[in-house]
Amino acid sequence: MTNVQGAPQGNFGTLILMYPTGQHVGLTVTPDAQGRFRFPALPAGDYQLRFQAAGQAIVPEPYQHPLKCQVEAGRTTALSVRILRGTFAQNQVEIYCGDDFFQCQPDGPENGETVVPLGTVVCWYNVGRKVHTVTGGPWDDSGDLQKTQSYIWVASVPGVHAYRCKYNQPGMRATLRVLG
Repeated sequence: MTNVQGAPQGNFGTLILMYPTGQHVGLTVTPDAQGRFRFPALPAGDYQLRFQAAGQAIVPEPYQHPLKCQVEAGRTTALSVRILRGTFAQNQVEIYCGDDFFQCQPDGPENGETVVPLGTVVCWYNVGRKVHTVTGGPWDDSGDLQKTQSYIWVASVPGVHAYRCKYNQPGMRATLRVLG
């Protein structure tokens, strides 16, 4: 892992390994002192790698994030994660809509509760292969979200808001708690 100028960024942040669907593999790692990281004995397949250092660093444009990669049996896969350190406002939350799950990124539980302060920008992003909706709460319905489409709502109503996908029941149910 390096900064945008190419200098190693060691012992900083967390890298989260995910499947192409956005679901977490269950493996995380912090880069070593030289900015290197490793996920040992990883089965061959397609993955995504997401960086997290809440409020302290981001992966800026034009760098891909999460970073998509393919692991081949018997081969080393090299990835370059570029970050920008600084102080970044935490006024946006991203929730993945995958096939059969909602999940607050980068490390929320599947189909769980996401807690945000009033005024937070909440973005639901379809990472699945199916059409999904974000139905419920004060926003009522997002409409159909095709793969890679998103729905944004500014958390303007305090309370606990249950929501679901009207196409993928009963599994895709979650709540958004807006603190007032």
